[in-house]
Amino acid sequence: MSLLDTFILSKSGLFDFDLTFFTETAEFIFLSFIVTFFFISPISKQLDERAEFINKNLRKSMFYITYSYEKIIFSVGLLTSEITELTRQVKLLKTYSYENLENEVFIVQQEIGKLLSKLKGDLSIQSAYLFSNLLNEVVSLSDMFYSKKFKI
Repeated sequence: MSLLDTFILSKSGLFDFDLTFFTETAEFIFLSFIVTFFFISPISKQLDERAEFINKNLRKSMFYITYSYEKIIFSVGLLTSEITELTRQVKLLKTYSYENLENEVFIVQQEIGKLLSKLKGDLSIQSAYLFSNLLNEVVSLSDMFYSKKFKI
């Protein structure tokens, strides 16, 4: 086999490697480089920039979410402690109010008892006076009644 027979088109067999094979390989590699560097490389660069932008924003978002979560936890803790303190103060106020109310009711009951006993005493004195004068009045009325009735 001569060099011309090997690299120039000739009768083809099943596994013949002639000049066409090397030309197609070189053409494939050349076109692959063109497609890679002129078409895929700018798209890849833009995709990498987008991925970096997304990752940067994702990190920022995670930072803000973590910060917000910590602030919410702090606020919930603060609100819980304030609610507990307010509940304690309400209980103290209720206890104080009930004790003062009971004391005031007791003082008012004592005052009412004093007034009632004074009124009872005044009423006893007036009823004694009325009963002492009643006998004279009843006797004079009955005398007057019998005198008019029987014309004495």
